[in-house]
Amino acid sequence: MMKTVPLLLLFLLFILPQTSAEIICEIEGTWKLSFDITNTNPYTVFIAVPDEIYFFNKPLGYSGDFLKLDIIGTVTTNKNIEDYYTTLNGETGIWIPPYTTVRIYKDGNFSYNLSTSETQAEFKVVPPALMDTTEVFDETQLKSLYKYGIVVNNYRLYVNGKITKSPDTKTVSIIIPAPLVLKDYSSFYKFIGKYDVDIWTDSYRKYVDKHKTLKKYSKLNTFIDYTLVPNMDNDPIDMDINLKLFDVPAMVFTTDNGEIKPLEFSYVMYK
Repeated sequence: MMKTVPLLLLFLLFILPQTSAEIICEIEGTWKLSFDITNTNPYTVFIAVPDEIYFFNKPLGYSGDFLKLDIIGTVTTNKNIEDYYTTLNGETGIWIPPYTTVRIYKDGNFSYNLSTSETQAEFKVVPPALMDTTEVFDETQLKSLYKYGIVVNNYRLYVNGKITKSPDTKTVSIIIPAPLVLKDYSSFYKFIGKYDVDIWTDSYRKYVDKHKTLKKYSKLNTFIDYTLVPNMDNDPIDMDINLKLFDVPAMVFTTDNGEIKPLEFSYVMYK
């Protein structure tokens, strides 16, 4: 009886489908966050500044018309100790005089591996790949200050990064939302180099929805690649609906550039 267990496991290994993760591309870069802290009290307060700035993962909507990718990534904070920091009762932070505003700066790094684990067992039409999550700055670290008469505002998040295609794939056709964002941001500015192509679309959600609509009504036209046409719907009613939903800008592109020339991007958000 004991001898049949290994034989059964070996048999299962042969009959079950074999899957392995195939890396599509890598995303890496840096982020810089700043915001104002204002003391509205008539006395000086000491504000402790944490080592880590947290971002939480936010899933985005997607459809079966895309190849949903597996995402493995991290967002880290650099352990910077500013010259104006001091300590109180073992806590590192700053003294803020009455009715005074101090600008806080934090920065760090981020990196992601995007891969697919789908088996290549049949003939099929391969859709654009899709990264369906983003990382959102977690303001809960600051909310406890409000009950002490401390106001936090004027957020600014700057992100600079690059997308490197894996050598295991010849061409990448993909939709990538802004990797790090401010929740309920008020404005977004993309930075485009002099000779760079603008790969940004204003709305991840609207782009995915538009892709589904175009695919539905364009089955007879096989000469136009609708998968990566950034057609945006300017219907005011539709815009009002989308404003109520969580949404972010996104990068949409097809490239066969390899590791020698990664695709670079940078943007800034304000709130």
